Amino acid sequence: MGVTYLNLLEKFRPHKVYKASPVVGIFSFLVLCAFWFAIIYGATVTAAVLFAKFIPEFLLSLNLHALAQTTYYLAPLIAVMVLIPANATFLVLNERKILALLTVRMGPNRVGPNGFLQTIADAIKLLFKEDITPQGADKLIFSLAPVIFFAPTTIAFIPLLACATNNFGPFASCDLAIGILFIMAISSIPVIGLVLGGWASNNKYSLMGGLRSAAQSISYEIPMVLTVISLIVLTGSINLNEIADKQAGSITNWNIFAFGNLPLLLKLFPLGKDSVIGVYALAVLGLSMILFFIYLISAFAELNRIPFDLPEAESELVSGYNTEFTGMKFALFFLAEYTALFIICCLASVLFLGGGHLPVSSEIEKNILELLATNSFGDLSWLIPSSVLMIKAYALIFISVWVRATLPRLRYDQLMSFSWKFLIPLSLINIFVSAILVSIKP
Repeated sequence: MGVTYLNLLEKFRPHKVYKASPVVGIFSFLVLCAFWFAIIYGATVTAAVLFAKFIPEFLLSLNLHALAQTTYYLAPLIAVMVLIPANATFLVLNERKILALLTVRMGPNRVGPNGFLQTIADAIKLLFKEDITPQGADKLIFSLAPVIFFAPTTIAFIPLLACATNNFGPFASCDLAIGILFIMAISSIPVIGLVLGGWASNNKYSLMGGLRSAAQSISYEIPMVLTVISLIVLTGSINLNEIADKQAGSITNWNIFAFGNLPLLLKLFPLGKDSVIGVYALAVLGLSMILFFIYLISAFAELNRIPFDLPEAESELVSGYNTEFTGMKFALFFLAEYTALFIICCLASVLFLGGGHLPVSSEIEKNILELLATNSFGDLSWLIPSSVLMIKAYALIFISVWVRATLPRLRYDQLMSFSWKFLIPLSLINIFVSAILVSIKP
């Protein structure tokens, strides 16, 4: 009787469908991505249009001009406030699903069709969980730490909105002349929240996790900033829109492919006087690839992503700096972590992968944007750059999850040595090489 019962259970297990073919699992994951992308994009666009168009028009009809103008310029902030939690909710589910596919497991599949709504259920659960403050903890700092960790990641995304919308309407106000410096400065604040959270928890493991996080952040922030300096030297700009616009056109104009010098590689052959130009293009190509990988490695370490997750190593520190946090305080750490990952990947897309520009010729892209700007539904020219930028960012996020599923955690001495003995010296050399290449540019 017991054997029969077990056999019946086996027939109705949800993972049976995945055993038939891995393609089914991949297709299901793509459907999940499309479903969530529509939710995130739809909610963000609806909130932005509401504050940029409908509410100002209503206020103008009441002759409230000052309030209408204020509401109009609040649209970018409202868009960020909608995008950040919705996107972070998706990224948590996205990572769990990708890890399940890469490690041949089922993953979340209970709440909603194939687990589409799992993280919404998790968020609701955390929202209603009891908020516990450990005995002996500093109550004020313990409560402020998650906010200090989360708030800067939200602010850091604002300059990227100008690139994502091609300076459309009120989003043009987000186009900062010093966009890169702004994001780098704001991104250095969250680590303070980790240190304060670890210290205020009155837990030795949390304190150790916070101190590890501070040391790791300082160590890997240096090569990341030095890499960005090299990129500024090569592009001649610190404005995100200008850097993205210089990569418009075909994929060969992207900064990861020799900063637009990739076609010059053809001059290597046949050997002759023009081959010097080909050698120059080859040197720039090698430098651009090195800069891209240093940036990604430093960014993943800055975000405590595996294999650099020493501040929250479960095998040593239980969970590190967030061990004592519960409910929404714990959720804020997760939201901030995945939001920072999204921002870093968006910034990498702008700096190296053409930003919101399509990988097609400038003429084709211009025609597409003009067509969207003059249709019967209104000016939709922002649709292409925002979608393209998000797709590129999600592709980089997939790589980060792939790395997590592949590589083991480093030892702490290996983590620190890799930065101070390899990445930082290499980054300093890159700055000098960048300066030389700019000065001898043919």
